[in-house]
Amino acid sequence: MSNNSAALPRLLALSCVGFIATAPAMAADLADDSSADGEQDRDTIIVNGQQVQVDTPKAVAPLLDTPRSVVVVDKQVIKETGSATLVEALRTVPGITFGAAEGGNPIGDRPFIRGFDSQGSTYLDGVRDIGAQSREVFAVEQIQVVRGSDSTLGGRGSAGGSLNIVSKMPRNENFVGGSVTVGTDNYKRVTGDVNYVIGSNVAVRINGMWHDQDVAGRDAIFQKRWGVAPSITIGVEGPTKLTASYYHLDTDELPDSGIPYFYTIGNAPLGDVVFSE
Repeated sequence: MSNNSAALPRLLALSCVGFIATAPAMAADLADDSSADGEQDRDTIIVNGQQVQVDTPKAVAPLLDTPRSVVVVDKQVIKETGSATLVEALRTVPGITFGAAEGGNPIGDRPFIRGFDSQGSTYLDGVRDIGAQSREVFAVEQIQVVRGSDSTLGGRGSAGGSLNIVSKMPRNENFVGGSVTVGTDNYKRVTGDVNYVIGSNVAVRINGMWHDQDVAGRDAIFQKRWGVAPSITIGVEGPTKLTASYYHLDTDELPDSGIPYFYTIGNAPLGDVVFSE
C-alpha cells in the first residue's frame, strides 16, 4: 500500500509538468489561427434605418408595417382623376360605397366602408366631423382611409373603418397654383391656391373654388357652388406652431333624390295618384 501511495504523487507531478510544457505550443497555435482570421477580408455590412415621425401616440408604426388596410389618396391622385368632391375622390379606393338617392341621404355624404355606415367615423384634421354635407376637395391635401376595425383611433362604432380628411395648410415657400376645367353638360370649374411667406416664421395660404355644371342624364339637376379657405400659421418650421384657418362653402344645388317609390298627387302624371303594386 505504501509503494502505491508514493507512486501516485509522482504520476500527478509528471502529468502537470507535461501539461505545462505543452501550454506554450497550444498558445502559439491559437495565436497563429487568430492572426490568420484577422488577415481575411470581411464583407461590408450597410445598415439602413429611418426615423419614425410620431403623429399620434396611439399608432406610431410606419404605414407599410401596419396590419390594417390603410390607403392614402393624396392631392396628386385627386388632381389626376379630376375629382371635385369626396365621393369622386374615393371612387379610386375599393371597398367604399356611398349611400345616395334610393334609401340613402342625398343631402350629404354617407360613406359605407366594408358594408358598415361610416358617416360618424369621418374626421377633419383628426377631429370627428359629424356634420352631413357634400364635401369639396379644393382645400384637401389628402384623404386617409382605414378599412377594417379602427377602434384604436375612433373608439366604438368604427367596425368598418374610418376617413380622415387632411386640409391644406401654409408651407414655408412661396407659390401660386390653379386650374381651369371645362367639360360636357356645361361643366365649368376654376380653382386657385396661393401660399405666401411673411417674414421668417409666418405663412399665409388661400384656396378658392368656383364650380358650375349640369348633370348628365338629369334634366332638372344642377350643381353650383363656390368656396374659400384661408389659413395662417405662426411658427412654420419651429417646434411649436399656431394655425388659424377658415372654411366657407356656399352651394346652390338641386340634390338628386332618385326615383320615387310611388307618385304623389303633386308630381303624378296628369294629376292621377299611382301606387306601386
